[in-house]
Amino acid sequence: MKKLTVFILSLFMMLMVGSQSVLANNRIDASAAIMADASTGQIIYKQNVDKALPVASITKLLTILVIEDEIQQKQLSWDTQVKITPEIAAISNDAAYSSIGLKSGQSYSVRTLINAALVKSADGATVALATATGDGTDEFNLKMMQKAKKIGMTKTNIVNSVGLDNGDMKSFKLADLPNNAANTMSARDVAILSQYFVKHYPELLQITAQKEVKFQIAKDQVKTEKNLNKMLPGEQYAVKGVTIDGLKTGTSDSAGACFASTGKYQGHRIITVILHSKGSNKDNRFKATQNLYKILKTEDHLQKIKVPSSVTTRKVANGVEKTMKLTPQQVTIWSPYDTKTDYTIGTQYKKTEKKLEAPIWKGERVGSLRITSDQLETLNGEPLTYSLYSANDVRRGNFWQRLLH
Repeated sequence: MKKLTVFILSLFMMLMVGSQSVLANNRIDASAAIMADASTGQIIYKQNVDKALPVASITKLLTILVIEDEIQQKQLSWDTQVKITPEIAAISNDAAYSSIGLKSGQSYSVRTLINAALVKSADGATVALATATGDGTDEFNLKMMQKAKKIGMTKTNIVNSVGLDNGDMKSFKLADLPNNAANTMSARDVAILSQYFVKHYPELLQITAQKEVKFQIAKDQVKTEKNLNKMLPGEQYAVKGVTIDGLKTGTSDSAGACFASTGKYQGHRIITVILHSKGSNKDNRFKATQNLYKILKTEDHLQKIKVPSSVTTRKVANGVEKTMKLTPQQVTIWSPYDTKTDYTIGTQYKKTEKKLEAPIWKGERVGSLRITSDQLETLNGEPLTYSLYSANDVRRGNFWQRLLH
């Protein structure tokens, strides 16, 4: 009888632990959620992050990355004028869509269209961008999928540049797909997309941080459009101690209300993703994001890690000095208050030799610091990585110095 009691008690404890674990991983009122550090990619919170779900206009972040690539490749510039066709105008003037009323036959700069796509989430402006170099829907979709694959998005499928269901794309719909076909991404993919966005094109945050933008629609018509992001500083759902400056909302029947955000907290850029917040109120996506920050503020802290001197002191070949100092000498990771994270530190240098070779200049990147732990997870599954830089100049030595070293 005593053995049976112990067994039942043990089983009860296992069930309780399992139940608490499930609750711990499903605390945000949404189909999927994730919070990560943009610099290292460390995941701070995750919930159903690898299931592909409809993302609606969050798609436009990927569209803008492709446009940025075309700008870098000199196919477009910020000042390139894009002429609006009647087909694009039909989308841009449909009151059922997110629109700013672009005029058929009129031209607008790429800069204006990017502002409209990111601030107002303008569907017609986004289609105009996708067609700016002459691409059709299929061609631009391929560019988007290639970009997604290149940056590590593995659970993404693209139907169009906008985020609308295929059947809502009017003359831009794909005939070989059903009307309800929609763009899908996992929450992890949206976080990877957001991380790439802020790392490689931080200047775009000057656009996403705008509370409102004036658009010259026609010679005698100016429209002022308010940013759909209600978590910007001073807005209704702003979080105390957090300066949010982006990124993108998304709303559709299949996707529900979604939101990818980025902001600064305790000197770190944070990325959050909410897919399909529960309830009929679209603002629930902002409340869910607030709850992610509440978890971060109350349950996690920055654990300081001292980098050993064996890492921060490095031998140098052919230099005036035999060794050099490296920075940083301390890094931080996000760690629960009630748990100290155990870790191992490794290094990877630009050159595989035991010694770096002079000349090396102060601030030059010479390698990376890699922190691994069973308690740590990153967006791409790699160790937490921090760049290692030279703390001082090491000039190339003369013949005798090189010979002696």
